[in-house]
Amino acid sequence: MTQFDVIVIGGGHAGVEAAWAASSVLPKGKIAFVTMDASTIGVMSCNPAIGGLGKGQIVREIDALGGIMARAIDATGIMFKMLNTSKGPAVWGPRAQADKDAYRDEVQRLIATRENIEVIEATVDTLLVEDGAIVGVQLDEPLLAKAVALTTGTFMRGLMHTGDTQEKGGRVGEGTADNISGDLRGLGFELGRLKTGTPPRLSKKSIDWDNLKSQLGDEHPIPFSDLTRQESFPELSQVDCRITATTPEMHQLIKDNLDRAPMYNDQIDAESGPRYCPSIEDKVVRFAERDAHHVFLEPETLDGDSVYCNGISTSLPVDVQEKIVKMMSGCESAEILQMGYAVEYDIVRPHQINATCETKLVSGLFLAGQINGTSGYEEAAGQGLLAGLNAARKVQSDEPIMLGRDQAYIGVMMDDLVTTLPREPYRMFTSRAEHRLLLRADNSDERLTPLGRELGLVCDERWNVWEKRKQELYTIKEEIEKRKLGQLAKRSDTTIKELQSKLSEFDPRLVHRVVSDIRYEGYIVRQQAEIKRQAKTENRKIPPDLNPSEISGLRNEAIDVLNEFKPTTLGQASRLAGITPADITLISIAIQRLRTKKLTSG
Repeated sequence: MTQFDVIVIGGGHAGVEAAWAASSVLPKGKIAFVTMDASTIGVMSCNPAIGGLGKGQIVREIDALGGIMARAIDATGIMFKMLNTSKGPAVWGPRAQADKDAYRDEVQRLIATRENIEVIEATVDTLLVEDGAIVGVQLDEPLLAKAVALTTGTFMRGLMHTGDTQEKGGRVGEGTADNISGDLRGLGFELGRLKTGTPPRLSKKSIDWDNLKSQLGDEHPIPFSDLTRQESFPELSQVDCRITATTPEMHQLIKDNLDRAPMYNDQIDAESGPRYCPSIEDKVVRFAERDAHHVFLEPETLDGDSVYCNGISTSLPVDVQEKIVKMMSGCESAEILQMGYAVEYDIVRPHQINATCETKLVSGLFLAGQINGTSGYEEAAGQGLLAGLNAARKVQSDEPIMLGRDQAYIGVMMDDLVTTLPREPYRMFTSRAEHRLLLRADNSDERLTPLGRELGLVCDERWNVWEKRKQELYTIKEEIEKRKLGQLAKRSDTTIKELQSKLSEFDPRLVHRVVSDIRYEGYIVRQQAEIKRQAKTENRKIPPDLNPSEISGLRNEAIDVLNEFKPTTLGQASRLAGITPADITLISIAIQRLRTKKLTSG
């Protein structure tokens, strides 16, 4: 029997950030990092890339809060690209291809620098719960802790499918965590089942690269992390990706074999796959009018032979996969190194957690990543950081931290998760954030680093970088005013490069940032005023002992919704399907009456 402060279960992207955050907040504490195989900590199970639209903003936020995903991708990226630059900077999204082996190794190297993180290779048999609170987990021997972060990925009763071939596992070549699902059900949790998939990997040597269009990275890429030195970035050699496409003949072959596709013949017992990263089977059915879909051929490592086929995720049988791959230009002689497959897995319906990642049923138990019904490394990592932070705060008896929708994309994601019932894996997009003008990728430090410092997440080095940058931003603003460039900056026909040339003594990225603030100023002021106006309702706490059935005049539908979701604030309640503004008024009155009753009786 060994005592720890926090136990983190699962070595994926959520688990990594959870362990790191907990170790930052509890520098003298003991963090157990439990995983089935320590060599797979930080592995990229699917796409060898980090970031994207909405996702890149989350990575920047993780960095601003002291996490490690941004540092790892900066050290191991082999193609960096800012997406959506034809639109305003509020919706730009940084993205990078990774050398996935180097990325895994860098994550493991960083974890090894923390002496208070103990990596333990084991499978968790049982969650130990007493009087409604987590007390530890059972391995061969019990590990005890006041807080446990569960980040199981696709491993809870994971089942992989390629055609009619089925194999237990959460990832090819690995096992499953079968007992935890039963444990959670026994504790009263409602579980669901989702599906995701991955495409075949091709041999680089077997592809005709010369006849394929190149997709290039940025000439002057911008790092994800504030700790990365621009003069030594990027660290690795850079590559380009190539673009091919599906064909009408390929589509017909897929349609002819839909009865052999696990998602179409009811072989997979899952509600849905990811809407925004559909399988090629889904694409040819849902978009039947299209003759072709782009497929991006992305090297998985600098020196290895494996190429990721981004765009043809599939679980079709082996013989069909071999045929459809060869129907794409440049792939006529392609050799498949690993077949595509689908994986179905258990999730905990996320309305059973708070926006802090702590479960409502079991005190001290935190959930993060795909177990909450999300997809993507970045979404998982953002939840992991929050889970690790709040697990550590639980140990210290500190109030949990929630991020608002106006503070961070991580806050948007958490609010979405606790106020909806996802029937498909949740993915972040900029369109999900109503305050995206405030949540740009380039201002995550300003939004979150001071908070991270206050919470014990941000180290001295990162804090000093922010303090220096803050001073330079202030100086740039002063110079723009002094040189009377403000009106010029507001003009749409003035390019950023013109303004950067007039302020050439400053970091051009920071000049761009200040100019963006100036151009968006009117919109930002209005958005901030709206946030302030709504704050009273948004943040008003709903007491846990408020009984919806006893609220006079409340409709039965509203009572049922409140009992199912158990929102913790009026803001959350207002975003629940089935709750009307009139219901919010009644709930608000009931909160006030309950408070008055407590004061008069106390």
